[in-house]
Amino acid sequence: MHWKKITVEATADSLDVLETRLWNLGAVSVTVTDSNDNPIFEPGPGETPLWSAMDVSGLFEQDRDHDQLEQQIEESGYKVLFTEELSDRLWEREWLSRFHPMQFGRRLWVVPSDMEIENSDAVVVNLDPGLAFGTGSHATTRLCLEWLDSHDLQGKRVIDYGSGSGILGIAALRLGADEVWAVDNDPQALTATRDNAMKNNVGHKLRAGSPDSFNFNGADFEEADLVIANILAQPLIDLSGLLVSLLKKDGDLLLSGIMVSQQSWVESAYAGKIRFVQRRNDDGWSCLQARK
Repeated sequence: MHWKKITVEATADSLDVLETRLWNLGAVSVTVTDSNDNPIFEPGPGETPLWSAMDVSGLFEQDRDHDQLEQQIEESGYKVLFTEELSDRLWEREWLSRFHPMQFGRRLWVVPSDMEIENSDAVVVNLDPGLAFGTGSHATTRLCLEWLDSHDLQGKRVIDYGSGSGILGIAALRLGADEVWAVDNDPQALTATRDNAMKNNVGHKLRAGSPDSFNFNGADFEEADLVIANILAQPLIDLSGLLVSLLKKDGDLLLSGIMVSQQSWVESAYAGKIRFVQRRNDDGWSCLQARK
């Protein structure tokens, strides 16, 4: 089967209306890209970035009257840039063309599923983020992955609070951790975490669920050697008591998703609860390590 792709010029202000128009005209998919070819591999946590000028492409079935579609789009006040005919393919895998293998530290690699790297010493995490945050390209995730690569995780019990795609918990397991609890409020994130854990053959060591699904106060709860929370400054502040309580004595707490300007604000929320031992910055973001 073949398809017709119609690409239309848009701005941040017109994007929502244009997307709705394309769906209403019968598009089977709508894709938004930057007109200046400046891809966003991974947004900052909590962000929904938009470029100032965009190309919006609607994919239509071959048997549609494409001349009429173009006319209807232009009558709605939009400029059609070009059209092209496309052969059938696995569209759900198209994002992989912009997601490439990435190295973190000395040995840790994050690699798209179905790709391989030639490095016998590499510790590889195969990843499909799905709709969840976390490929490793953003500084907040990158700082955490580099920290994990540089520490001995053998036999450690880890809690990944705000797991997103599961990348950090899975990386910890691939680097030798014994068990990971992945916690997230977003069902899509939990689905991505479970799927990615199975792809990396660590599903039997990872338990994923919402905060309510874990009984952190239960008699059988065992405190963690490492708690990772790559979320946002305000939730890190609100959760300070809980996150510290999840750690055993001499355990490490890794906090990320913090802008450098928010670092002292976050640290003040943990004053008297835990001792900060390392601070690392990258691209305006900060990753804090503390020890109980």
